[in-house]
Amino acid sequence: MSPWALWLCIVLYIGSGAAEDVPFIFDTNVSGVSSYTAAQFEQAHASSTDLIGVPIVIQPADNETLDFPVTGGGNTPEGTTEKKVDDLKIEFDARVEPENPRVNDEAVVLALKYPGDLTIDQIASIYSYLKNGDGSKKGWGYVRDPRGIDYIRYANASLKLGDRANCVGGGDCDDFAILMAALVESIGGTTRIILARNNTTGGHAYTEVYLGNLDASSRIEDIINRLKEKFDTDKIYTHIDTDTKDVWLNLDWGPDEKGNTHPGGPFYQGDRHIVLCIRDHYKKAALSPSEASLKDDKFEDISEPTADKFSTDTGITNSKNDGQNDPAIAFCIKRGNIYENGICTLPGGSSCDVLDFYRGDCILAGKRGVGSTVSRTGSTAVGSGGSYSSSSSGSSSMSISTNYD
Repeated sequence: MSPWALWLCIVLYIGSGAAEDVPFIFDTNVSGVSSYTAAQFEQAHASSTDLIGVPIVIQPADNETLDFPVTGGGNTPEGTTEKKVDDLKIEFDARVEPENPRVNDEAVVLALKYPGDLTIDQIASIYSYLKNGDGSKKGWGYVRDPRGIDYIRYANASLKLGDRANCVGGGDCDDFAILMAALVESIGGTTRIILARNNTTGGHAYTEVYLGNLDASSRIEDIINRLKEKFDTDKIYTHIDTDTKDVWLNLDWGPDEKGNTHPGGPFYQGDRHIVLCIRDHYKKAALSPSEASLKDDKFEDISEPTADKFSTDTGITNSKNDGQNDPAIAFCIKRGNIYENGICTLPGGSSCDVLDFYRGDCILAGKRGVGSTVSRTGSTAVGSGGSYSSSSSGSSSMSISTNYD
């Protein structure tokens, strides 16, 4: 954001003992991270030259109050306004709208470039598209907010602006963070938004995605290694909760030391960062490592199941081990459905060709009768028990006196 944006200054009036997440870099110097103690994470943060100026992230309680100085169009505060954390979360939650058909469809198309269920490659696909665009659209376009106002757009409104300007979307950093969170949430990911203040450059907002927990069965190191390989980097920036060992991956738009932008890039420097957990009334979902590598990252290079594979599998199966060598069958079974003779059947009785189900080319319409198949529409979403319609959230924006840039 611009230096004359509203700066985020936090005063906690209610409650105490806010949770803290420590910035942590997965680089060539670390190993055995799952066994680190809180003191080791804190020491790694304090001793890293790459984390100078990057504070610990604070997570205030929902009933705590934030005090925002209003700077208008310059650097001198022109008054303050107060807002509870819970109220601020409600405003951001409303704009992160994974149920919106326009937003959800955009995310699903990006995720379908890579096989698997909520993989790091699918997150990277979303990130790269927002940052860089594709062959037909330019990447994100930065446009600052009006003076003294933080104009926070709904995710679908940012996409509509992009349609008109032949880019993926446009706005400032909070608009980018909201759209990033919306697309990741649309494919089942868990996100949060960091609000940051820098006394020199102003405020900022960026999104993080939940990788998982550093327990004995964690696949986080596999995910980190995939990112290093895919983006030719030896440093992946994360936040780690020193109590729970939950790991969050940075999805900010800043370049690394080589000038490249990618998931896990460097953190925004500042004197205070706080976190807003998006849709936190739902259980967190961890990411999975890559299931396949694609040549030139093109959809048509995805290894898809063929008809001869289906012809040899004639039995009914609902075991997670059955069909594990066929991604479409595994995709069907993993969601609690039944696979038989090339057909994926949901618990509600609706069914669809398993390859079409894997590709997202059909809707399982349980309300229209068992076994019926209808074509995908922009206003229908697929659930584990049939189809349901979801209406679009409003695309208007609310003006509030908290500005990040």
